[in-house]
Amino acid sequence: MNEQHSAPLSGAELPKRHPKTGPRRNESARVAVLRAADDLLVDVGFHAMTVSAIAERADVAKQTIYRWWRSKVDILLDVLEEDLRAGASWPSQAESAAAVLEQHVTHLSHVFTRSSTGHVLFALIGHALQDPATAAPLRGRVLARQAQNDRARLTDAFASAPVPALSRHDADQLLDLAVGPVFYRPFTTGQPMDPRFVRRLAAALADRPGSPRADARPVPRPSH
Repeated sequence: MNEQHSAPLSGAELPKRHPKTGPRRNESARVAVLRAADDLLVDVGFHAMTVSAIAERADVAKQTIYRWWRSKVDILLDVLEEDLRAGASWPSQAESAAAVLEQHVTHLSHVFTRSSTGHVLFALIGHALQDPATAAPLRGRVLARQAQNDRARLTDAFASAPVPALSRHDADQLLDLAVGPVFYRPFTTGQPMDPRFVRRLAAALADRPGSPRADARPVPRPSH
């Protein structure tokens, strides 16, 4: 597992040989399979990665993998879901709406461009564009759960900032507007997500019409 991974997939050393009996997953074997799949994706790429190679690197029987997962895609979906859940970063106390958004955009930039989590995400997105059977669980299970978690965390973070409460619609819209540039800037334009750009993006989102921060400003009375 690459060093960018969080604790759930990079825990204590695994035993040399893993129990392979019974339908219940052995936890050390499960972690070994997820770790092996993640490492192989980086080493050989999605198309060259096989279940046989994952089994060999994880030191588990191939039939054990097929007892738990139907394909390498299912394994990677579990890798992604676990990594996203473990790697979420939101401030517990928020000084301002812009500070909340700046921290989230910075975190997303790291995930997308400098972590193995991003490598897994984009491999699955690429495959999902050609395979509806991959697109359905990626969107409906993994990314939908992550969006739900991010919405809740964003709402909680804004609750500690000096701004009005954030509605579900506002939270979803802010998340969409924050994620878009993090995809577009590095992958389409080739420009870095440097701190200056992140700060300007966060400030623009916090100040946009309809945002909690913008709505918090007093409306001037018309002069007579």
